[in-house]
Amino acid sequence: MKGRLYGIGVGPGDPELISLKAVRVMKECDVIAVPGKTPAETYAYETALKAVPEIGSKPVLGINWPMTKDPEELGKIYRTACDVIEEQLEKGQSVAFLTIGDVSVYSTFIYVMKLVREDGHRVEMIPGITSFSAAASRLGESLAEHREMLHVVPAGYGGLRDLPGTTVIMKAGKNLSEIKKFAEDHGRTAMMTEKCGLPGERIYRSLEEMPDEAGYFATVILFDR
Repeated sequence: MKGRLYGIGVGPGDPELISLKAVRVMKECDVIAVPGKTPAETYAYETALKAVPEIGSKPVLGINWPMTKDPEELGKIYRTACDVIEEQLEKGQSVAFLTIGDVSVYSTFIYVMKLVREDGHRVEMIPGITSFSAAASRLGESLAEHREMLHVVPAGYGGLRDLPGTTVIMKAGKNLSEIKKFAEDHGRTAMMTEKCGLPGERIYRSLEEMPDEAGYFATVILFDR
């Protein structure tokens, strides 16, 4: 019988935030897969290993995932990743694909999942805590109250809009100058976490505190209350 692919969200970086179901499935799976040339150096693997030391003895597939927005190049990356994983599934091996945050929100797993499912394999998604949920908790702030809307947009794709309610901006590091100007122009309160739950975590509670550039794991929350 063919194996099953599990997409597992391991949360924002704190191993204590990984779900019990995720822990159980990681223990039961035959193979671990993570996006990155060197699995042991990825945040997803490091986080999971702290919660589930048993995965340290399992085979690990490092899925090379270069940073690019070129559709043709991305298509090749997705197909290669799919082929590597399906080789294990055809052997009857179950594969746990680990991703930081939640598996359904801007996750590398999503693109592989679609191809693997199209090829007739069984796939299951196991949710994780999103970076913006963790950021809001770390900041001690609610994301939405009463009838407030909550919007989640990726930085760098021209997605900034004057939207009602709360706006979460993911992967905001390289676009902070633009985001700060937007917040100032539209009278928004802005807060930010960088590497929330990870070593080197930084918390910014105002526009004045926020730098003009930060790392990849920067999440900005804009409030209009």
